[in-house]
Amino acid sequence: MIIQLENGETIDGAMIQSAVLRNSLTPIPFTFEATIRIDENIAEFLLEDKEIKVGRNLTPVKIKHVKDDISTVYQGNYVQVRNIIALHSDTFAMSHVAEKGIFLEQTNLSTVYQACGGKSQINKDFVIDKFYCFKGEFPSVQIQEICQEHGGVVRWMPDTNALEFTRIYDLFNQEPTMGLGDLILADNTKKSGLLERHEVPSYVSTAPDGSFIKGNFDKARNVVYRPDKSQAELNSMTDVILNAKSIPSRYAPEIHSGAIIQSGETKFVIITAAHAFRQPNGSGTGENSCSVFWLGVKQ
Repeated sequence: MIIQLENGETIDGAMIQSAVLRNSLTPIPFTFEATIRIDENIAEFLLEDKEIKVGRNLTPVKIKHVKDDISTVYQGNYVQVRNIIALHSDTFAMSHVAEKGIFLEQTNLSTVYQACGGKSQINKDFVIDKFYCFKGEFPSVQIQEICQEHGGVVRWMPDTNALEFTRIYDLFNQEPTMGLGDLILADNTKKSGLLERHEVPSYVSTAPDGSFIKGNFDKARNVVYRPDKSQAELNSMTDVILNAKSIPSRYAPEIHSGAIIQSGETKFVIITAAHAFRQPNGSGTGENSCSVFWLGVKQ
């Protein structure tokens, strides 16, 4: 596991007790958690609001939580360790409560990110008729809803540290990144129909002339009214990725959210990829490292 400090120095792997790289199909797509044995050389660089670069791509993250503990015995002595949680540097501002209202019309997703304090440029951007985030709300929640209304998700591109808007249809049309082996003849995993109808409503709205607009009503669902939405937006709001299951894997940091895993005849998209680096105290080997993928199916 690579952790590079602001001074350009890299933390010795033997100092890292555990670390988790996590990326997801969310407006803040990358987070990092670690427990690190500290000394006077690195302690000042692992404080709140310090920036570090982590992982094979040296992704910049901003430390937003710090907690010090006393670890178990290491080479006959107790040692101090620091637990940190860091968020993607270009998008962490989306997690802050809005200090003032943000109201944009006839804009795009890149402009919305910048207005909310983000730095990321969005590839495959799209036009947004209205973006209203009131004081006290979380911009990340509003952005996730906007993406859903346009039938897609925000995806982190590790090689460039850029973001990309990808439609759900296009996600599932990708070639698989990996399979789950020939021993699996079929995978019938799907979301319970009963639970799905509770979690995914049908939507209705009204047109400017006062007429009634209905979204997808192919199943009996709860009905929710959303003002000022088009027919396409109402349909997209029901076309979602359903969290189906999680699977363990070898340590595979080269696999990211948005990739496809094939199991039998079923395609799953990775909603969240978590890569956990763990090792016995001071071994530096990462012997207990692994990855876990949360997989979704298309509704």
